[in-house]
Amino acid sequence: MTTSMVERVPAVSVIVGTYNCARFLPALWACLDAQTFRDFEVVVVDDASDDRDTLAALEARGNQIRLIRRTVNSGTCELPRYQGVARARAPLCAFLDADDRWDPTFLERAVQYLNAHADAAMVHTAVRLIDGEDRVYGIRHDGQIPAGSALAPALLRHCWITISAVVARRDIWLAALPEEKIRDFGMDQDFFVNIARRYPIGYLPEVLASYRRSPASVSVKKWRRAPRNVHTLERIFREGYWQGLATRRDMRAILVEAYAENAEHWRHQGYVDRALWFVARGLRHGVASPELWRAGFKAGMSWLLGRSPRKG
Repeated sequence: MTTSMVERVPAVSVIVGTYNCARFLPALWACLDAQTFRDFEVVVVDDASDDRDTLAALEARGNQIRLIRRTVNSGTCELPRYQGVARARAPLCAFLDADDRWDPTFLERAVQYLNAHADAAMVHTAVRLIDGEDRVYGIRHDGQIPAGSALAPALLRHCWITISAVVARRDIWLAALPEEKIRDFGMDQDFFVNIARRYPIGYLPEVLASYRRSPASVSVKKWRRAPRNVHTLERIFREGYWQGLATRRDMRAILVEAYAENAEHWRHQGYVDRALWFVARGLRHGVASPELWRAGFKAGMSWLLGRSPRKG
């Protein structure tokens, strides 16, 4: 085989997941076209979009992207992303959800870091928060993100890493979880915990990406995962991903803390039924927990006194 016949391998594969997101695609292409680091391919995994505008926009991109179309929606972000990594050609994979954005130097800075830190499995950056109209309303986890050896155990409490601000080594990402286990929403944290158990994770405190968040969608559709995603924490506990980072007792304490925090959050929002839901489930991990009983007492009193009429 001659040299000219050998397919060139890019330095980075950008993995983009799409689903009925036509309105976000022009800005997505613009942010990729603006990257100062240019040695990358774009692998788009469409999760069975049924919106003609989305499909037309993807097909119009032509050979500028490698398009993988799923015929059945996975109900997750993680499975299409994983399948994109499996099809990627580069040794590094960068993740960008269709509605999120990178600053022009994002790839350049991340690749520089990984080239200089051969032991790091991945690197992530600070991100700004944007709303549905691209208005900036803060920095995500501003000044709170643990770094170095403190990150791995901290990931058991909260997902401090934003997936659209990550560049990871392809082989390590694929080894973090088998594909058959990726069947739920919100499994980024599973990947991060499993990687952090074995490898260093780098952090660039520069704000180089934008993460889109809609508070309404969280409160209406995903309230059982907010503000602490106890569903994910339960799975991490059940699968034993905490081993090597904490004791079983520590992990149960983390779960109790999360359930109590969520109960207090929703009581303050006026959703007493949600608060009591978290208390009841948290007691499975700490029946004698003062935090949970206190949260339950406050929620119960609010219910009896009629101070919190909201339900749902």
